[in-house]
Amino acid sequence: MHSLFKSSVVAVALLISGCVIVPEPIKVSDTDDLLSFESVINGDSSAQGAEVRWGGEIVSVENKKEYSEFEILHYPNNHYGKPRANMDSAGRFKVRVTGFIDPLVFETGRLITFLGELGEPTEGIIGEQTYIYPVVLANGYYMWKDTEEYQVSGFYYSELSPFWGMGIRHHYYRPYGFFHNRTTIRVDRKKSKSSKNASKGSVSSGSTDRSKGKTSEQSK
Repeated sequence: MHSLFKSSVVAVALLISGCVIVPEPIKVSDTDDLLSFESVINGDSSAQGAEVRWGGEIVSVENKKEYSEFEILHYPNNHYGKPRANMDSAGRFKVRVTGFIDPLVFETGRLITFLGELGEPTEGIIGEQTYIYPVVLANGYYMWKDTEEYQVSGFYYSELSPFWGMGIRHHYYRPYGFFHNRTTIRVDRKKSKSSKNASKGSVSSGSTDRSKGKTSEQSK
């Protein structure tokens, strides 16, 4: 039974992973053409104007007169574009988008991915230190759902215990039972939000274009 359950869990996991797709607002035809964050901060001279798909954690949102600006703590993306917040960050970047961005919707700490082209870097201050931010002129973005992880255990049995059982626990593990299989499920707490502007490079320093991209709710 242990082997059967383990095989079933693996099969379900493969099925789920196979169904994962890149959200439409941040989808590209060829990911090989995307410029990495690391190459930019290491001084790639051909960076400006290149297409990028960068993601990370929202640090702040500021609505300026001619555009709105995100400050993002960068994390590497996984294969479908979601930032991997369990990995080390290589730095920060800023993103400029057209239209108003509500800081109460785009909350600090939420994960978000942007698609756009690289603009001129800008200088800022973190603490008392000067910091040079790479700047993305976004034409699409996807803010990922806020999720909460639960541990799911399947059937288990121990010769030291007369009990069979199964259950769902929130970050909790009962140690008894030799055969105790666990996997992780994620429960959505807040919805995702996405947008894709009609044209690329529509946001730039000094731009007066106030048009907004179409916004829709998506599941991820």
